[in-house]
Amino acid sequence: MIRLDHVYKGFNGNAVLEDISLALPEKGFCAITGRSGRGKTTLLYLIAGLYKPDRGSIQRNGETISMVFQEDRLLPWETAAQNAATASTREIAAKLLTELGLGAELDKYPRELSGGMQRRVSIARALAAKADVYIMDEPFKGLDPETRSAVFGVIRRRTEDALLIMVTHDPTDAECADMRIDL
Repeated sequence: MIRLDHVYKGFNGNAVLEDISLALPEKGFCAITGRSGRGKTTLLYLIAGLYKPDRGSIQRNGETISMVFQEDRLLPWETAAQNAATASTREIAAKLLTELGLGAELDKYPRELSGGMQRRVSIARALAAKADVYIMDEPFKGLDPETRSAVFGVIRRRTEDALLIMVTHDPTDAECADMRIDL
């Protein structure tokens, strides 16, 4: 379980998160919602260990974490399959990319893919890494409604035995979450 106790994080003297305390379950879907600039990404970075709190504490029990950032962060010299296999095997990556509708794009480079395709490669890379916690920062940006729905289904199936923490602006996503954090 991941636990935050009275966490404070600020930048350049400005508080971004103040006195955040919460306990996240070992499994399930946790949606983080709120207006722009409220600290959603900062909270994800704290949970992932990419930021340290200025005050308070964060306890983890050695959970492995896989993350989808707001930016795709693909390696331009690697193909879609190679990017997705960064933390796994090509076989697992190819299977995930196929599930995400990119089976015909395995050997294409990021520059040859649309923004939505690049986004799905980033999601495949995160899902290919066997993790206890999957953190996703607005994973559906750039996806049309039909693709978004299909991708969300893959994410939910692939993370059912783990904890999924997702920043979302879609009220439908938040409604189906097991836990909701509003910032």
